[in-house]
Amino acid sequence: MNILSVAAHPDDTELLCAGTLIRYAGEGHRVIIAVFTDGSVGDLVIQPEEMGAIRKKEAQAAADLIGAELIWPAIADEHIFPDQHQRMIMVDILRQSDPDVIFTHAPNDYHPDHRYVSQLVFDAYSQKGLPFIDHQSLPPCRLEESQIYYMDTVCGIDFMPTEYVDISQVFEIKKKMLRCHKSQIRDMKEQAHTDMLGMMETQSKFRGLAAGCPYAEGFRRLEAYQRGLTRRILP
Repeated sequence: MNILSVAAHPDDTELLCAGTLIRYAGEGHRVIIAVFTDGSVGDLVIQPEEMGAIRKKEAQAAADLIGAELIWPAIADEHIFPDQHQRMIMVDILRQSDPDVIFTHAPNDYHPDHRYVSQLVFDAYSQKGLPFIDHQSLPPCRLEESQIYYMDTVCGIDFMPTEYVDISQVFEIKKKMLRCHKSQIRDMKEQAHTDMLGMMETQSKFRGLAAGCPYAEGFRRLEAYQRGLTRRILP
């Protein structure tokens, strides 16, 4: 299968669904990580152009650890809006990936970039397979056949998973992927007094407690017309 994660910022995928992607990759599926923004304005000193290049290098290193493809449309950090231009970019991401499974942010997550990426994925879904959508650089892919799973919110706030993936055997690789984002780990510690690795481990342990294993990731599948599912496709 083609497995796509669409996240707002570099490191979001590693925090919230990397363990599941690692398991898919280990089963031989094609894994694609799309990072919608360039992550360029999170530092208080480094200029955006330099910061964006750093974040892209870190995201590529994390993807390379599991043989995943990286899609980097480089929308300006903190400037995601659910408008026509960005929807067309999202349609092209979906067409390039032709996904069987899509992971993206929960619609109620804490950051507007997260919420708008979630909306853009939902809005672009029905257009990815239509041949006469204007301003598209890629041909259409399959019209249906994709399942959307919402990732956990950051810290699990106001999110009740309906499905879990046991990531206990791949947790160390998930940690290595997150460690690739050195600039974000530093900035979160200095600006928000947050230990990202510790936060991720605590959340994974908590979801594992609910799932009956040491570490887990939690998801909710989008329930919508023409997107029913009679079997489990998560690892």
